[in-house]
Amino acid sequence: MILEAMKMEIDIAAPKAGKIVSINVNVNDSVADAQLLATME
Repeated sequence: MILEAMKMEIDIAAPKAGKIVSINVNVNDSVADAQLLATME
């Protein structure tokens, strides 16, 4: 996942290999620290 903050792109790597089962944010949403962005199985 790539998070954009103040015109900078921050790569967020998954902690393990798996399948994305849900994405809990929409494009252009503001997010908070420790917010759930996606769920993997």
